[in-house]
Amino acid sequence: MVIEFLLGFFISLFAGIIGSMVGIGGGIVITPFLSYFNYLPSQISSTSLMAVFSTSLSSSFFYYRKKLLSKKIGLILSVSSIPGTYFGVIISKLFSLSEFRFYFAFILIATSIYLILKSKLKNKNHFNSTNYHQVIVNKNDISLIKLLFIVISSFFAGILSSSFGIGGGIIFVPSLIILLGFDMNQAAATSQFALLFTSLSGLLIYIYYGFPDYFIGIVLSIGSLIGGSIGAKISPIVPSNILLKIFSAVLIIVSIKLLFDGFTLF
Repeated sequence: MVIEFLLGFFISLFAGIIGSMVGIGGGIVITPFLSYFNYLPSQISSTSLMAVFSTSLSSSFFYYRKKLLSKKIGLILSVSSIPGTYFGVIISKLFSLSEFRFYFAFILIATSIYLILKSKLKNKNHFNSTNYHQVIVNKNDISLIKLLFIVISSFFAGILSSSFGIGGGIIFVPSLIILLGFDMNQAAATSQFALLFTSLSGLLIYIYYGFPDYFIGIVLSIGSLIGGSIGAKISPIVPSNILLKIFSAVLIIVSIKLLFDGFTLF
C-alpha cells in the first residue's frame, strides 16, 4: 500500500505537470495507472477526476493571474460539458475492466496523435495571429456556427471526461485552436479553467454513488496540485515540442499494453 501511494504521488506529479502544460488533463496518465490495481472502471474514473480537479484548480489560479485564459469561453465550455458528465458516469458503469482498458487505449492513441500534431497547430496559429489583443477581439466575436460546434464538442467532452476520468481537454484544446484561433498557451489555460467545472461535476456525481477511492485519490490530488502549479509556471517559457513527442510515444506504448490486456481478458 505504501509503494502504491508513493508511486501514485510521483505519477500524479508528472501527470499534473504535463496536463497543465498541454491542457489535456492529467487523467490521461493517472487512469492507466489506476487500471492496474483492479479497481472497477467507475472507481478508476472517479478517483482520476479527483486528480484532474486538483490540476485544474492549481493551474487555473496561475493562468488567471497571468491573464492567459478567457473566462467567457471557459464558462461556455463548462456549461456545455456539464450535462455530458452525467451520461459519462452512466456509461462508465456499463464497462468491464477489460472493456475499459480496451476503449481507453484508443483514447490514448488519439491523444498521442494530437500531441504529435500540436506543434503544427501552434505554428499555424502563430502565423495567423497578429497580437494578443487581436486574439481577444476574435474570442468575443464568435459566429453562431462556431458557437454551435463549441457547444456540441463540449457536450461530448463532458461524456468523455466522466466515462474515463480524463477531463475532456483533448477535445477542448483542439476546438479552441481550430475554431476560435487561440494560441497554445491560451487554449491550454482556458481548457484548464473549463476542466475545473467539468471534472468537479463528474466527481460530485460519482461521490453521490460512492465510487471514489478517497485514500489514493487524496494522494493523487496532492501530486496533481503541485504538478499543476509547476506545469503552469513553466509552460509559457519552455519549448515543449520534444517533450510532447516523447510523451506521445509513451502513450502509444501504454495504449498497446492496454489493447493487449483488453484482448486477453475479453
